[in-house]
Amino acid sequence: MTDRIRVWIISTDTPPETAEGYESLLDDGERAQAADFLHERDQLRYLVAHGARRQILGRELDIAPQSLTFTADTNGKPALTDGGPHISLAHDGALALLAVAANREVGVDVRQLAEGLDPVDMSERYFLPFEARYVAGGHDLLEQTDRYARLWTRKEAAAKVAGGLGWANTKAAVLQRDLVACVEPASSHRHRVLPVPVPSGYRAAVALFGEAPFQVEVVTFEA
Repeated sequence: MTDRIRVWIISTDTPPETAEGYESLLDDGERAQAADFLHERDQLRYLVAHGARRQILGRELDIAPQSLTFTADTNGKPALTDGGPHISLAHDGALALLAVAANREVGVDVRQLAEGLDPVDMSERYFLPFEARYVAGGHDLLEQTDRYARLWTRKEAAAKVAGGLGWANTKAAVLQRDLVACVEPASSHRHRVLPVPVPSGYRAAVALFGEAPFQVEVVTFEA
């Protein structure tokens, strides 16, 4: 039987009063992390992303959102303290993604196609040579940025599954590969990675532990 995972798409740009309404759902650690952001916009986006995570999981588990507790590994990846589905949360710009998987470790990543980024230079510095050539082969800056973001999100999603960091896994080969072997931590395991359809201006990918295929259900979050 093919595994099915659900990826929730969360818009984090909401009116301030809506974002602040999520704060009561969060624990002290989450509120402290939100307060660490220098800009109010980033604080509010964090509140929405993490508040929405609690609402989604609370609905799925039939538990009050504010009663959920999370633990984090050394790289900050969260897990439900009392067991339950595997989860992964990523956010960039005005978008957050929450991936929920019943049976296998999951990792998700999203990137905004940001202006001012030099995708060719970044790829030459951090990607494998053949991937850097692929990025540089884009017809214009927009296509180069698109290619860079697609590769980066695949590397990051696989790294989250393996318990590693994205920067440590920029040399993991992902171009034209659905199965990705992470560089750090080194392992005999390969992880299956798929793209996630997201709104214009963003690129995203999700990965599950191991080589077995899976299907992705994309859901738009509504409070």
